[in-house]
Amino acid sequence: MFKEDVYDVAIIGAGIGGYTSAIRCSQLGMRVALIERWKLGGVCLNSGCIPTSVWLTTVSLLEKIKRAKNYGIFVEGFSLDLKGVKVRKEDIVNRLNQGIRFLLEKNKVDLFEGTGRIKSPNHIIVERNGEKKSIYTKNIIVASGSRPKYLANIPADGNKIITVEDALDLEDVPESVFIIGGGILGVEFAQIFCSLGSKVTILEKKERLLPNFDREVSTTLRRILERNGIKIFTSVSSETANVSNDNVRLTFYADGRRVDAVAEKVVIAVGRSPNVEDLGLENVGIHLINGFIEVDEHMRTNIPNIYAVGDVIGKKMFAHAALAEGIVAAENIAGLETEIDWKTVPACVYTMPEIASVGLSEEEAINMGYKISIGKFPYAANGRALVDGERDGFVKIIADKERDEILGVHIIGPNASNLISEATLAIKLECTSEELGRTIHPHPTLSEAIMEAALAVFKRAIHI
Repeated sequence: MFKEDVYDVAIIGAGIGGYTSAIRCSQLGMRVALIERWKLGGVCLNSGCIPTSVWLTTVSLLEKIKRAKNYGIFVEGFSLDLKGVKVRKEDIVNRLNQGIRFLLEKNKVDLFEGTGRIKSPNHIIVERNGEKKSIYTKNIIVASGSRPKYLANIPADGNKIITVEDALDLEDVPESVFIIGGGILGVEFAQIFCSLGSKVTILEKKERLLPNFDREVSTTLRRILERNGIKIFTSVSSETANVSNDNVRLTFYADGRRVDAVAEKVVIAVGRSPNVEDLGLENVGIHLINGFIEVDEHMRTNIPNIYAVGDVIGKKMFAHAALAEGIVAAENIAGLETEIDWKTVPACVYTMPEIASVGLSEEEAINMGYKISIGKFPYAANGRALVDGERDGFVKIIADKERDEILGVHIIGPNASNLISEATLAIKLECTSEELGRTIHPHPTLSEAIMEAALAVFKRAIHI
């Protein structure tokens, strides 16, 4: 049926979901074509998580220097070199980009630079600079990613009204910033600008920040942000913005009252939209749900030999989720019948302190009909946290009251993003709070807070 030069799989998009799929397919003995119209690593590497993490690491160190006297260290005359931060960011991005290119070459993945469009379930056209090339393939994986979502009533101009991606390349620190959106990106950039010296205001249309996280966690974060001088408006509606005299004039309603304000910059951080246009999806009749590609737990679309992974499916829009989905897609193409477990995908927020969560929130567990037990342990009672000078936060464990199975773990505190992996494994293995609480943790470590929270489910925590 196929010619000898046909690929086993062709992948559209070389972000983390795409290049992971490509490498795993190659490991499984397949001949792979990878198509990318922009940059290897996609948004996460080039204009998302990695560049943002560089800035977050910088401002975290900056905050520690400001508090150095609390550790008996006196620092005088320090300053921030914005250009130096950008150079470091670009160096890290380039190193990782080169690393991906090396891995693709090592795994004998054929890379095609250009725009890939599906013509049929076994045929993709790659176009670059007016030239077209046909790729024939037995299977297709769509990993086309996403882009920043825009607001029709507040159009971004790339100067005064910008996206979070634009914010990563600012040359100067604005005196004042309004951030529209109180989700993960909104609160992360709020802390970046606040640490750099901007007066920051967050506008969130829902009733609280981080509406997809446990309520107690988001409430605690709000208190910390406000303590740091960040203004927060929730239940916001009817925003309008007009650029005038080098500033942006905003009008919005919050809690039923009108607010007029002026800011030097407005940052749009209201989520992301899937890249489903100009892919030729209509040529093969791929189903979409709310604009995202519909897939099952095997990452298959409604077309048997076409799969999709990453932000374009809209399930868990995190880089680590895309990586896991890419592996699942590759293994199913190889006939291994692997399934994705979306309930064990952790979510992380790299604020100060960090937030990390996996499984069900308290509200979700109750709404699903569970009778629950809750164990909490504060960082203020953890020896390592006190040594590190980090008292804010807690670990919260939600367990099924009848079976003691852990349903969710929520952490706000230092190193939460590293600690959550233990909780993810616990949920993956259907661990009980009893088992987690009896697992010996080294002392003094932050991880002891997880053990103590597990013990607290049955009111047996030692240090509170």
